[in-house]
Amino acid sequence: MTSPNRKSPLDGKSRHASLAAEDDEFVYAVCERFFQCMKETHNPDASQTKRPPGPATAVVDWLVRERGRDDVTREKIYPLIWQAFKRGFLLLKAPIKLKLRDRLVEKYDLGDYLALNESSDSVDSDAARQIVVANVTGRTASQHVGSVAADEIIKLIYRVAEEKRARAVAEGLDPNQTRVHLGFGAGYAAMEVVRRLADRADAHTPKLTLHAISPGGFYIPRQEMDPTVYFNTFIEAGLDVECVGLFSTPVVATEDFERFKQNPSLHRSFKKRDEIDIIFTSIASADDEHGLFRQYFEYLSKENLVDASELEALEAQGWVGDILFQPFSPTGALTPKPYRAVALFTFDELAEFSRRPGKHVVVIGGPCGACGAPKTNALRPLLANPDARLWTRLIIDRDAAKALLDDPTIDD
Repeated sequence: MTSPNRKSPLDGKSRHASLAAEDDEFVYAVCERFFQCMKETHNPDASQTKRPPGPATAVVDWLVRERGRDDVTREKIYPLIWQAFKRGFLLLKAPIKLKLRDRLVEKYDLGDYLALNESSDSVDSDAARQIVVANVTGRTASQHVGSVAADEIIKLIYRVAEEKRARAVAEGLDPNQTRVHLGFGAGYAAMEVVRRLADRADAHTPKLTLHAISPGGFYIPRQEMDPTVYFNTFIEAGLDVECVGLFSTPVVATEDFERFKQNPSLHRSFKKRDEIDIIFTSIASADDEHGLFRQYFEYLSKENLVDASELEALEAQGWVGDILFQPFSPTGALTPKPYRAVALFTFDELAEFSRRPGKHVVVIGGPCGACGAPKTNALRPLLANPDARLWTRLIIDRDAAKALLDDPTIDD
């Protein structure tokens, strides 16, 4: 029983319950004014004896003066800020480390590759290939690298939409019927990107067609990893989307792959893959116990469906990582036996796709979302081997960049 002299934990919620009914414009205005007042009140040059009132008090005064709202007390300001957060008005944007990017470009001789624009005569930086180093570290770095990747993808979505509308007008077609085709696979990184994209979506977001470029699920404990599950996030955000799923087992016998692609459930997905404008996917490291490829083959081994030596054979061939459930070494793609992944693109096809005009491949190389382990060994071939540069955007974290420079203690 609650003491009459003590407030119930629910009192605060019920006391501010009416704030949930406030209009979006009002909540946003309060939030904007609050942070502006914070900036003003924390001016280090301000006189110590004549400091302005705190931000919450200043917002209350502003509401009375400008909005005629004398019902909003100082105690309600912070719950209103929380409302702004819940409604997606507040998004943290991770800082970018340009010096580390520049050092990577120099070390791996990437100048010519980055200068190669998809649009031959374009000088627009958004058209050029890029490395983006997110200045984040620690256990949450994976999430923030995903957010940075999503922000890059948003820019690409609008760019592609503008190009498609311009072509439609030139060809006498309805520009409002154009769609940006977005392809992605399974995994934690894709989930983080999709969430951020949905958070940033609004009425101006171009129409999208979503393509699953690899199946998901892999096995019973990982069914939530299926990319078609992520389609719902876009739909729930109120976006105009069409969906092209990839309903398949995650792997098939290597010798059966070409025939398997003709299955009626898969044929349309493979046929429509050339319509994709932007692909985003992540890589996993061979030495990470949480990598989905490793977990799946370990599962197959426990079920006596593959020999335990298959992973050892890949390691003997120099396996350093996988992308779209396909292992690769410093020299290129590897073919596991007796099964191979079912994906719209092989390693080499993804590299070829990234070099086509107007196509974009965003590769996410943040640390493992489960343990924070870096993906240095998997990332290195994507920088050092010209044939393995299958990205037009490579998004990594600060620690990975330092490790790729072979000096984790470097002063950045």
